[in-house]
Amino acid sequence: MRKKILIIFLAIFIIAIGLFSFSISKSDQSQIGRAIQYLKSQPQDAWSTMALAAAGETKINLNHLKSIPSGQESATTYSKYILALSSVGKDPTTFGNEDYLAKLKDFYNLQTNQFGNENYLNDDIWAILALGSVGQENLSIVQDAKDYILNHQNADGGWSYNISFLSSDTNDTAAAIMALLEAGVSSSSSAIQNAISYLKSEQNDDGGFPYLSNSVSDACSDAWAISAIYKLGQDPISSNWIKNGKNPLDHLQFLQDEDGGFWWQAEGDNKFCSSFALIAVLGKHYPVETIYNSHHLRIEGQTETICNTEVYGGTPLDLIINGSKICDYSYSITEYPFGLYLKKINNEQDGWMYMVNTVSATVGAADYYLEPEDEVLWFFGQWLEKGWFPTKVELTKTENLVKIQVKYYNSTTSDWQDLELEGIKVKINSSEFTTDNAGRVEISLTSLEDGFYQVFVETQIINEVGYIRSEKVSLKVGEVPSEHKVGLRVEIEKIKVPEKGEQAVISFSISPDILDFGKLKLGESSTQDLTIANGESKIYLEPEVAGASLFQENLDIDGKFWQIFSTELERMESKTFPVKLTIPSDYSGNFGLAEGEIIFWAIKK
Repeated sequence: MRKKILIIFLAIFIIAIGLFSFSISKSDQSQIGRAIQYLKSQPQDAWSTMALAAAGETKINLNHLKSIPSGQESATTYSKYILALSSVGKDPTTFGNEDYLAKLKDFYNLQTNQFGNENYLNDDIWAILALGSVGQENLSIVQDAKDYILNHQNADGGWSYNISFLSSDTNDTAAAIMALLEAGVSSSSSAIQNAISYLKSEQNDDGGFPYLSNSVSDACSDAWAISAIYKLGQDPISSNWIKNGKNPLDHLQFLQDEDGGFWWQAEGDNKFCSSFALIAVLGKHYPVETIYNSHHLRIEGQTETICNTEVYGGTPLDLIINGSKICDYSYSITEYPFGLYLKKINNEQDGWMYMVNTVSATVGAADYYLEPEDEVLWFFGQWLEKGWFPTKVELTKTENLVKIQVKYYNSTTSDWQDLELEGIKVKINSSEFTTDNAGRVEISLTSLEDGFYQVFVETQIINEVGYIRSEKVSLKVGEVPSEHKVGLRVEIEKIKVPEKGEQAVISFSISPDILDFGKLKLGESSTQDLTIANGESKIYLEPEVAGASLFQENLDIDGKFWQIFSTELERMESKTFPVKLTIPSDYSGNFGLAEGEIIFWAIKK
């Protein structure tokens, strides 16, 4: 479809790294861009906010979330507003004219142990997802609602929005799957497996899903099912979800109109499913994970670093829950009258504290609502009257010597200062050294074998002051074995614009000629600026990434994943975009040089 409108190929980037798979690559990127533009042109609501946030859009209008419309006060409405605000990194207790979280909890019925109307299940489903978006899925009221949903699963494995309906529907079943997973139900449980079997039994021969049995497939049902499949950790284009040679993404994309919206069942009916559809096409599920609720999480135990990763979540406690799926640690959360409390991580119990942006917080971890780009540090230690301080090391390397300076974060002055204290323990891998009275360690490079070393301050208490283990800084000594190198290089090849035909009116140039990302290790990223200068005609540009799949999954242009990036350039206009490549910390592919391409395509506007 897109190949029919692409007119000019101008640039190839030769890059580097490994092999993964990403289902969204099956979606035409131009379809995503058009869906975004369609939603931006429509009246905004909670669903469109989630969809635009999922797409990485900036400057999203949030005025519609400042108050609940009169007559619409319900558990479901408050849940939607909480989910929308969480998707853009806003505090649902203070953003609006009332505390949305407290209002939602007021809908919990102590007699029936569920939220809202006891005849309905959808209000329980969305309450669980909303509270889960801020890390409160371990509350007893949420667990009660989970049990209420489980107790009303139909014999066919599905659910309906009303407990009196014995006929299940795909939409509520898909949403129930996501809510139950959010509340801690295992994907291997009989309840979830039966629900999956129900969804598979309802899939039509066109690959899509109907709302009810023996009905026409529709975009809403496709979208809910696709999001549930992603939440399960499955791929909607895999053989598990192919019917008659087609998958649900095939059918959903078939329903997209030229303006970017998604028809419900057929062209000409309505496009109210468009927000749900965009979330599904982006490979997202509920609660929606976005650039706004992605945070850096580091967990320092007594003897080792437990986790150091990027993770989605609304509160520091939420990051603990979601981080366990990445860093594979166990945890225990206890509910007290004053709220939720992190009891244990692995075998370390009753001593966990947290900081946000290197500063200790004054509220519980379940009640601190994170702003975009906030960083969270959890650490284990005893209570100290003089407190605990974050640390870091700075390395200065000469030809024969490496100088290590230990610093600590002074929250009073809000800056990093030299820790001018003798006897601070510094480790280079497993070897331990101590600082002089200036907080420094000097090591001769000739005493170290060639290779990479990790340098860090060890957790310790000196003079009743606690110092938290620092992040590890890499030290390179000598030559690195070739199998440990990851080389990145970008070379742009220009192709002459045809002299005849309509293509000749499209002309743009890209600079510099070479983008060099340098050498990257696991968990590192590099950003280089790319300038596109347009010629005589207004154009619309899209990129396409091919080659090593690591680039297809981890390359951003202008702060957006490349598949959702597009731009328009006016006549003679020039724009500069940051191009960022990130190597995942859990990368398990081959090291060394790999190749890929970014191809820029343009059409005349």
